[in-house]
Amino acid sequence: MKADAVNPRVAATLVVVRDAPSGLEVLLLRRADKGDHNSGAWVFPGGLVDAGDRRCHGACIGLDAARASALLGVEAGGLDYYVAAIRECFEEAGLLFAVDEGGQFVNMHGESGGRLSALRGPLNSGDCEFADFCRDFGLRLSADRLFYIGHWLTPKGRAKRFDTRFFLAVLPDGQASVHDEVETVEQVWLPPVAALSPENTRRLMTPTRAMIEQLAVFSDTGALLDWARSRREVPCVLPRLATSHVGPCPILSNHPAWAEVGRLDPDGRGDAWCEIRPGVPVRLSPGVLRLSAGESGCHSYLVDVGRNEWAVIDPGPRGEDHLNAVIAAAPGPIRWIFLTDGEAEQLESAARLQAHTGAQVHGPQSHNGVEPATTLRAFPGPTGNAMSYLLVREKILFAGAQAVPRAWLAEQDVAWLAPRQGFLVTLLSTTKEKR
Repeated sequence: MKADAVNPRVAATLVVVRDAPSGLEVLLLRRADKGDHNSGAWVFPGGLVDAGDRRCHGACIGLDAARASALLGVEAGGLDYYVAAIRECFEEAGLLFAVDEGGQFVNMHGESGGRLSALRGPLNSGDCEFADFCRDFGLRLSADRLFYIGHWLTPKGRAKRFDTRFFLAVLPDGQASVHDEVETVEQVWLPPVAALSPENTRRLMTPTRAMIEQLAVFSDTGALLDWARSRREVPCVLPRLATSHVGPCPILSNHPAWAEVGRLDPDGRGDAWCEIRPGVPVRLSPGVLRLSAGESGCHSYLVDVGRNEWAVIDPGPRGEDHLNAVIAAAPGPIRWIFLTDGEAEQLESAARLQAHTGAQVHGPQSHNGVEPATTLRAFPGPTGNAMSYLLVREKILFAGAQAVPRAWLAEQDVAWLAPRQGFLVTLLSTTKEKR
């Protein structure tokens, strides 16, 4: 795997907005096809922070290096991101967030604008240094017109990873965006709501969509800037790479599968599914498998209780297909059947599974206090006429359809909740994820 898959490269992106007759609009550029997962995507102008960006500190106005680093939460080099965002926006979109010697935004029209624009290519290729460009034209970079609004890390598992800071700025007076036909091959100004609409078939990367969702609640640039200037924490967002029916996809912390994907795939291979697949056994750990039934989406769990003997927790809905699937998925003989409640459907399935396997059945109405050694511990409740089962070695609780209070879970030292429907839920305290 390439080095930047382990150590993400630092980058900066500029979200440019303007007021239009229909309301707020945002600039999007289409990336050229370079054979990676960003190819053809519609993005904001941006790119890597360059070593030469530090030479431009003296050309910045309204923001010094110490203050920029404090805003971004870095020890040093914060102003480099602001410079990179301005430089990349000029290279890719032809917009220059700089003022002339008179303190006015640079006018990109006419002869002077033409001379500036002619250097976009040389700047992009490295044949011209941005610091020299600023010096030769007497430009001061308007770092104070950029507002820090986002911090995203590329998911682990991608061949190319970026540590990207997002900034917001309003389109300068006297300027118009022009894509460069090299890094970007098309452009559009869209209201945020239109960009997010299902009718918009342009492919948006996950961070781009998330940033646009933040903009969508504002009616104009004035309201948006009031928010951007306000004091608030800008969290670092690190998506997780998962698999869905359409292929690999990044998911965010509000996705139902977030905790489970992190448990099953901590290294970011991307092979953990973020969708429930009926009839497909999912190995949640070496000793726990989950099997979801068809239309109901209810789960049965297979738990290794020692010596490769297995217990089934909640054998599931009526129907031979699911019952046969549970038997087929068991890596060893099924010796135990545990019920979390006394529902008629579960009782009937347990009886039929017992007839097939000879396993012992235990549940709220028939529990006799016998458990397979100390591997699986039974608890009454926490709701009436129900049982919960704790897999001690992994601190996974199987509680069926019960709504389990957090305080009760804490008392039993539970780390993970395995529900009857849906994904694993973590009860572990939130810690900073390794990047």
